[in-house]
Amino acid sequence: MDKEKIKKELLDGSNSILTKYDEYELVDGISVMNLAAKTVFLGSLRVHNESNVVKIKKDLKNEFKDYGELSIRDEKVVPCCAPNYTHISFNISVKN
Repeated sequence: MDKEKIKKELLDGSNSILTKYDEYELVDGISVMNLAAKTVFLGSLRVHNESNVVKIKKDLKNEFKDYGELSIRDEKVVPCCAPNYTHISFNISVKN
């Protein structure tokens, strides 16, 4: 398994999806957790247009489902001094 290649593909795929829906905050990195039996890739996206959340989650699922076990979560964030957004996170577990 080429972890750096997977990280780049996940980063490029995430940013492509965000760009498709005119979201202006792109992903700047994918985190990796190395465990004995698996490697977990973690991504985090900010979605400012609430009407895009379901579509972006669907696209993430379609784009990344073949890498391994995929989990996607979302949470609304209301910061005190910035626009509201939805935080979408995903993790992909790949067996070593």
